[in-house]
Amino acid sequence: MWIDEFFRKFIEDSFFSLGSNIDPIVLADVIIVFFWSIVLSMIIGITYRGTHRSISYSQNFTQTLVLLGMIVGMIMIIIGTDLARAFTLVGALSVVRFRNALKETRDVGFIFFVMAVGMANGTRFYIVGILLTIVGCGLMYFMTYTKFGQKGLAQDILELDFPVTEDYAQILSPIFVRHLKYYTMLGIDSVDEKTNRISFIVTFKQKTKLLTLKKGEDFSRESGSKVDLLADVQKIPFISNVKVIEGSNSVEI
Repeated sequence: MWIDEFFRKFIEDSFFSLGSNIDPIVLADVIIVFFWSIVLSMIIGITYRGTHRSISYSQNFTQTLVLLGMIVGMIMIIIGTDLARAFTLVGALSVVRFRNALKETRDVGFIFFVMAVGMANGTRFYIVGILLTIVGCGLMYFMTYTKFGQKGLAQDILELDFPVTEDYAQILSPIFVRHLKYYTMLGIDSVDEKTNRISFIVTFKQKTKLLTLKKGEDFSRESGSKVDLLADVQKIPFISNVKVIEGSNSVEI
C-alpha cells in the first residue's frame, strides 16, 4: 500500500537520514555536538556570572549564552560544507534586527566566546572547543581577581541632581576637599527647569568596599572617604539621585 510506503519513508527521512549526499552525518554526531555545546556554554555562563562585577548583571543574558552556544553548534552541522546553505543562512539572518543594546563591552566578548566554542563543536573540533573554554574561562577569572587593567589612581564618577537656584561650588567644595584627592567637573545636563544633573570625576582619599545607602536609613559603621562623602551629601536636603560609579560598581542614595 502507498500509505505504508509513505509512513516508512516518513520515519526514515525524519529520524535515520540526517544528511545529504554533500555532507552526510549520523545521529551520534548530533548528540555529541549537543552535549559539548551545552556543557561548555554552561561553563562559560557560570564564568560570566562569577566574574561579573557591575550592577547590570542579567540572568536572561547568562541563559542566552548557553542557548546561543547550542544553536551555533547546530547551525554549523546544518551548513556543513554546503555553500548554498551558508548563503541561505546569511540571507535569512540579514532580515533579523536586534534591538537590545549591550550595556558592557565584556558582554560582546562573551557572545563571541560562546559562538567560537559552538562553531568548534559544530565542526567536530571538540578538543579545540574544550581547550578554548578552559583557557578563556581561566583567563577571565585571572583578570577579574588580579584586577588586570585597573589604574593605580582610581577615578570614579559622582553624579547628583542639584537645584538650579543653588551654588553647587559653594556647597560641594568643602565636602570634596575633606574627602577627595582630586575632582573636576565632567558636565552639567538639564533635568528640568528647576534641576540640573551634575557629573564630577573624583578620586577618593581612601578606598573602601561599597555600601548600599538609602534615604532615612542608618549607615554602616565601615569607615572610608567614600562612605563619609556620601553621608555628608545625604545631609543636604535638596540634593537627590546621588550615584558614585566605579569602573565596575555603583552606589546610589
